[in-house]
Amino acid sequence: MKVPARTVPDAAAAAAGFSLVEMMVVTAVLSILAGVAVPNLLGSRAVANESAVLATMRSIATAETQARLSGVVDLDHDGIGEGVGLGELCGAEDLRNGAGRLRPPGLSASLGALDANGRAHQKGYLLCLYLPDAGGVGIAASAANASSIDADLAENAWTCLAWPLQRGNTGNATFFVNQTGELLVCRTASYSGATAVPPAGAALVGVPPDVIVDAPPAVGTTGADGNVWQPAR
Repeated sequence: MKVPARTVPDAAAAAAGFSLVEMMVVTAVLSILAGVAVPNLLGSRAVANESAVLATMRSIATAETQARLSGVVDLDHDGIGEGVGLGELCGAEDLRNGAGRLRPPGLSASLGALDANGRAHQKGYLLCLYLPDAGGVGIAASAANASSIDADLAENAWTCLAWPLQRGNTGNATFFVNQTGELLVCRTASYSGATAVPPAGAALVGVPPDVIVDAPPAVGTTGADGNVWQPAR
């Protein structure tokens, strides 16, 4: 007796084995998984960026203090060193006293690649170091602003701020440090990218937000920008 040949279902027949309800269930499950995984991934990246930038801010504070104590820039020739910018600290720009570039540099070269506004980009954050002009207003310490930096005031005051390139994505917290070495953080401020930039004296007390001289840090209190700043750990 002849045995009938066994038929193999084609792809179309196999696909027909999934009902519309089953496909909808699979789609819903995948959507739920994506809804959980993507925010967690973004949150983990933001936390990692904040940790990296916090370490960078500590390094900046140390390098700035060393540069001032070493007197690498002393334009008024009074024997007291003045603050320098990120580009100078990284050896990416000539020191503004005409003494060439800092060797060895005090910071990683990546921090010396400043944009047109004198800001560095690192780990999803923007960073800017400010030095005072003759009126005590903080200006980005870049080669373009070198002639506006007040030599006398720059001996005693500087600030540095770091804020997310895209708040809620690359980070949430804004960080601040100045010549006191007190590192502060604000997690409620809405600073983000080039459209919402923190003022130079944001975390100081008793001065307008853009002034950086003769003012203590806002440790556990409201700063000049109207936000509450806390010690960063």
